[in-house]
Amino acid sequence: MNRPLSDHDYHLRYRCSPQWRPFLGALAQELSSRIEPDQARALMRRLGTSMARNAPLPAMELLPDLEDAMNGVWSGMNWGWVELSDTDDALKIIHHCAPIEAAFGAGSRHWSPAVLEGAYEQWLRAAGAGDRLRVQQLATDTTSIEPLYVFALAA
Repeated sequence: MNRPLSDHDYHLRYRCSPQWRPFLGALAQELSSRIEPDQARALMRRLGTSMARNAPLPAMELLPDLEDAMNGVWSGMNWGWVELSDTDDALKIIHHCAPIEAAFGAGSRHWSPAVLEGAYEQWLRAAGAGDRLRVQQLATDTTSIEPLYVFALAA
């Protein structure tokens, strides 16, 4: 094994299965070159919605239970984990260690995290959040070993 440039480089190299990396990298290049970033983002959001519909969560009344159920799905996929916190004006969603950048590359940062938006919005609507609330990405922290994705459910 060649020595990685950094811990971040190592994690990016091994967070996505080598059997999928060439395919997903080519897919990301095609998406980036053939459609507008907003269209790629909308596609990823729809994919996330479909993923969540295919992995419905049981009915939950408490936020910690909902977080545990979401983490059960993410753990089974090796897609990291989530923290949910209720703020005064929104539900804050922090997703740790998603393999998105490892799969699609750093050039996909502006559209690929929308897969998480779609999944969270679907799960939260199914839990009773209602149709007027939307999950929106607030930030991506790329300074840690793994990118950290921050979202909010708000009107």
